[in-house]
Amino acid sequence: MKLKSITIITLFCLGFYFVDAQDGKIIEKERMVLSDATVAKIQKADAELALALEQIEFYRITYLSDSLKIKGFIAKPIGEGSFPCVISNRGGSGEFGKWNEIGVGFFLGKLASWGYVVVASQYRGNDGSEGQDEIGGKDLNDVLSLVNTLNEIDNADTSRIGIEGASRGGMMTYRALKASCEFKAAVVLAGAANAFTLLNRPDFEENVYAKYIPGYYNNKEKELKARSAVFWADKMCKTTPMLIMHGSSDWRVTASESLELVQELYKYEHPVRYILFEGADHRISEFRSDYFSHMKGFFQHYLKEGNSPNMELHGR
Repeated sequence: MKLKSITIITLFCLGFYFVDAQDGKIIEKERMVLSDATVAKIQKADAELALALEQIEFYRITYLSDSLKIKGFIAKPIGEGSFPCVISNRGGSGEFGKWNEIGVGFFLGKLASWGYVVVASQYRGNDGSEGQDEIGGKDLNDVLSLVNTLNEIDNADTSRIGIEGASRGGMMTYRALKASCEFKAAVVLAGAANAFTLLNRPDFEENVYAKYIPGYYNNKEKELKARSAVFWADKMCKTTPMLIMHGSSDWRVTASESLELVQELYKYEHPVRYILFEGADHRISEFRSDYFSHMKGFFQHYLKEGNSPNMELHGR
């Protein structure tokens, strides 16, 4: 017993993550049928996806994380087979930015249409979930617990799991890569990588940081660094290649955050691909089709085909 305890402590120090046996367990599951209004909106935005939705099934779920009941979603291809998986992390804080029907149908549906089993969390404290949203605190467990959730889905190949996120969801993705080497590939859109930069936004500190981060003003520097990948780029799992994309005209999360992080990742020889879209906004709406094309290709290369990057200097 003593040896087992020492081993567990050692693994924690090395940055590995352990979940409780109940974490990720689905306790409620309900089929989600997209409304005609939602399908019509998707049809207008992406006719090809609208057709693909006929081969995708959606579910609302409640799963356990730290014994809390957390709301989430599943989108997956209909039919038999074994599909690689993607954990999708939403942006925003509290109820702002939470998954809604159009977001689930369009974005999670898009990933599922590429042949992935997709799971997503609303995070604790939101949309009827128990607990309190901490925007990158203990709510990280709500993301990591989804690895166990995938084990309960019959056509999910949990030997091939990717992860992605936008804005605050990008920060959650970075934190997940620091906690676990479970993921074969990661994609981040406009990810928050330096929490100190957002102090420049009027009222952001009071309305977001102080509201959601426990004991914020007493531990300000510590808490912000814990949510800033630029300070621990060397701690993120180096077996997980990353694709980072950002719009140069993004005012919500400035592209300087991603640029700063990419420089750190390059210094530590972390496999990373970076794309800066000129003049694009927070959602890269000006180049949305390009954004999806790059994401699809990246997951195809590393998740479906199982390729590994060669980080040694080579070539002519």
